[in-house]
Amino acid sequence: MNHRLAARGIIEGAKRSFCVHQVPGFDYRAGLDLPQKPSCVQKKPLFFQLKTRGNKSGIYLSLLVLAGLALLPACSGESDAEKEKPKSGHIPVRTALVQEITLSSVVSGAGALVSNQEARPAFKTGGVIKRVFAEEGENVFKGQLLATLNLTEINAQVRQAEEGLEKAKRDLQRAKNLYADSIATLEQVQNATTALRLAEETIEIARFNQSYSEVRAPVNGKVLKVLLHSGEIAAPGMPVFAIIGTDKADWKIRVGLSDKDWAATRLGNAAEVTFDAFPGKTFQASVSDLAETINLQSGTFDAELSLKNYPPRLAAGLVASVRIFPESGQPSTVIPIDALIEVEGERGIVYVVRDSQYVQRTEVQIGKLYADKVEITKGVKPGTLVATSGAAYLKHGKKISIVR
Repeated sequence: MNHRLAARGIIEGAKRSFCVHQVPGFDYRAGLDLPQKPSCVQKKPLFFQLKTRGNKSGIYLSLLVLAGLALLPACSGESDAEKEKPKSGHIPVRTALVQEITLSSVVSGAGALVSNQEARPAFKTGGVIKRVFAEEGENVFKGQLLATLNLTEINAQVRQAEEGLEKAKRDLQRAKNLYADSIATLEQVQNATTALRLAEETIEIARFNQSYSEVRAPVNGKVLKVLLHSGEIAAPGMPVFAIIGTDKADWKIRVGLSDKDWAATRLGNAAEVTFDAFPGKTFQASVSDLAETINLQSGTFDAELSLKNYPPRLAAGLVASVRIFPESGQPSTVIPIDALIEVEGERGIVYVVRDSQYVQRTEVQIGKLYADKVEITKGVKPGTLVATSGAAYLKHGKKISIVR
């Protein structure tokens, strides 16, 4: 009875600091009622009941106590993380090296699909429109007849010029004959010759105007707008149609860029384009034109991109998202973006690790952002160690413990 009470006292005192594991070769169930699967429990105590079997209880008790003491370090529950706990007063942080690498920034923007061929054909001469052959939304081909003028007046001008030409020819011939008979002077022959040349020029002008008394499609495209209709008077050069080219080579993506993005972009830079109308599809493109002046309406600089592959359908005005990839420039000094503690404009604060023991608050100059990195133009040099995770809890001169 005394043995059992003593054993129970020992077990009750030890059960809060270790647990029992089965020891090979030792039948612990001979003296204790334990769970079928022994486990290590720190916060939930295990209750044991000692059984005695005659004079052997003392032996079982001794073996049990020895086994428990042998297993005490193994069941202490101390993890590797606890072994690596920082010293008292030290703040645990992760660190990263300041790097010098060459990165390509991405210029992003929103644009629209436009046709590079936009035509507004017109009559060269004024007159009354006789007939319009095309309607809005109609596809037309290059050279197709779209509209004509009433040619009554123009045809009369052509006939008048033709008659004048015939008269000039006759006058020249008469002057030559009279000159041969010494009746006409050389000056009269020269004047008749000049009059013939003027008549030839007049007939050429009349016929030219007659040929441009009709409107033909200058490109393969689609009629967006019919501006004048039959019976209306068209002044010389007044547009009659608005047409956009619809050949694949005519389609461009027009996007507005900020001055900084415009300066970083070059002709020929590769680009990726996505359309809201075709989700999940990406189209390759390249920069084909950069504006030399600002767009006064948008306040941006226009850039045009030529598509290398095309959506199944094209329409002017389709909204596009553009990502331009400028060529890689000079190497840049970069740090992880989570190393920045404070940011104000182009200024930032980082904590530089000194002697792997404490940190120094350092002001840096911020450049461009590259996904999870940020360019530093002034303040730290490549190879410097800066604090990242845990840096928000630091102060200047604070002692640290680096977590690997």
